[in-house]
Amino acid sequence: MATDTLEVIKKTLITYFNNDFTKRNRQRHNVYQRAVYFALCRDLTPFALVDIGAVVSRDHASVLHGIKLFKNFKDWNEDWYLEVYNKARLHLKEDLELKLVKRISIEDRYKELFLNHLMLKEKYAKIKQELDKMRNLDVIEV
Repeated sequence: MATDTLEVIKKTLITYFNNDFTKRNRQRHNVYQRAVYFALCRDLTPFALVDIGAVVSRDHASVLHGIKLFKNFKDWNEDWYLEVYNKARLHLKEDLELKLVKRISIEDRYKELFLNHLMLKEKYAKIKQELDKMRNLDVIEV
């Protein structure tokens, strides 16, 4: 099931580019098209880098490199690849109803977990207090 979504993204981009970018070569247009694929998969899915790369016969390091390349497209005026990315992203979000993956920083995740910890600690204290009251009532009634 994991690869189904990734396959759909791959096929969508192959259609947009009118080129099979999964070929094992280093031609610039194939490298850039794979970078668009890697960025789309990373933005739209929760899959690991290994899973994303496996669909196009690449390893996780290639996926990371492709994502880094994609981030430079704006500086390099690679507008056509950015345009295809945006069109494909809209198409995939609307037609396939892919949900965006919310990526939060480690610091934000820590804060979230810490606040959750404090809330649970308060609940535990209240429940323990109520239990102690109930035990005291049982002792008094006996």
